[in-house]
Amino acid sequence: MNTTLLPPQDLQDGTSPGPASSPQTQELDVHAGWVRSGVDDKKGHKAYYINLEAKPGMGDKVEQFMRDILAGVEQEPGTGPWFGCRFSDTTFGIFEAFPDSAARDSHDIGPGGRNFLRSELLDEMLAYPSHIYRLDVMFGKFTTMFGKKITS
Repeated sequence: MNTTLLPPQDLQDGTSPGPASSPQTQELDVHAGWVRSGVDDKKGHKAYYINLEAKPGMGDKVEQFMRDILAGVEQEPGTGPWFGCRFSDTTFGIFEAFPDSAARDSHDIGPGGRNFLRSELLDEMLAYPSHIYRLDVMFGKFTTMFGKKITS
């Protein structure tokens, strides 16, 4: 892993388009096929937002890649909720939440997160390295999903 500190204007260089960076200097982990930005310096609920931009004609491969991630995530007790999203033929996103940093760290090395070690596949199907944003979850609604009540 190559960890560097970069000013915000450099965070987007070489990565897929996505949310604007914060005005603070952030940690950037650079890997084959993906980068991760953000800091993990607060307690509380955590999440990732992952932006993936497919090469033209590779949208179906990216969708299958996301299904592979979901199959792994279903084996991870500390990961959830998890959503795979499609914005267009080539633009995809994943939102995944965790109770804390330890669960997010476990996901990174678990069956869902390990999919990002498939660097040859990422290089084949993505126009840019995917960008994984570390997030702090401030609040949310967890009692209803897709119009149905969720029970504990």
